[in-house]
Amino acid sequence: MLAQKVEGILQSVAGLRPMPANVTRILREIDKSDVSIGMLSDFISLDQALAAQVLQMSNSASLGCARTCSTLYEAIMQVGLGRLKTILLASPAANMMNRSLRGYRFGEGELWHHSLVTAVASEWLAQALRYPNPEEAYVSGLLHDIGKLFLDQFVLSNYSRIVEYVERYRMQLWQVEEKLLGIDHARLGGRIAERWNFPVPLVDAIRFHHYPSFARVNPQLPAVVNIANSFAADYQPVNANLGLFSFQVHPESLNILKLDAAKLEKLKTGMRSSGLFPHGSTGEKSP
Repeated sequence: MLAQKVEGILQSVAGLRPMPANVTRILREIDKSDVSIGMLSDFISLDQALAAQVLQMSNSASLGCARTCSTLYEAIMQVGLGRLKTILLASPAANMMNRSLRGYRFGEGELWHHSLVTAVASEWLAQALRYPNPEEAYVSGLLHDIGKLFLDQFVLSNYSRIVEYVERYRMQLWQVEEKLLGIDHARLGGRIAERWNFPVPLVDAIRFHHYPSFARVNPQLPAVVNIANSFAADYQPVNANLGLFSFQVHPESLNILKLDAAKLEKLKTGMRSSGLFPHGSTGEKSP
């Protein structure tokens, strides 16, 4: 029975559209040494939906932007090529992550809010810990829960049992998903990332953000996301349903990043006083 559930879940991902060809083309252009901002803005402008998404995310306070951009050229100049790459990688999931998820009991925008908070926290932690690619940490944090989009319908039909295991047996959500559904949202997210041809470090960061020592390469990245995800618990909306979020720090994250409880608390205090989340319950940076 469990094998049938897993097969049904994996089939839902198998039917997922690959990364759109226009996004793949722009990502290739970004990596070229002679890349032109004008050419990138021209390519993006050919897709109205993508252009609107780039402008919207570029103007988001959660990206730390100081002023509003009215053109794609201005938007790219302001956020930089690294953040543009992140926006493009996230573009297939962004609209889906804004919707409500009945299975997890997330209201409209709640998953996206948590993802933004985790992304900003991941980038801050990467910088604080001198991780060499903070932008990589940002996109990993932004997409760490994409598996929930495709696991939601299966959680819905098993909701009461999942809640029972979480509350009665004090199990973490991903452990209950694994037990009752045969696969957890992190592993499923890794499947989605592979479907979109993400590089291995990003796939591993999504797949192993609850148990980073399993990463095939670069376990520091999922360890950063794991800790950022735990810090995100302090910055959720007051009325958010936190019952089916997993905020625990895996002990291996501390070992991988050479942290102890005191250093972890110091980082948490530093993030709280950094001004990243000035209103306490919001994941937006100060303008």
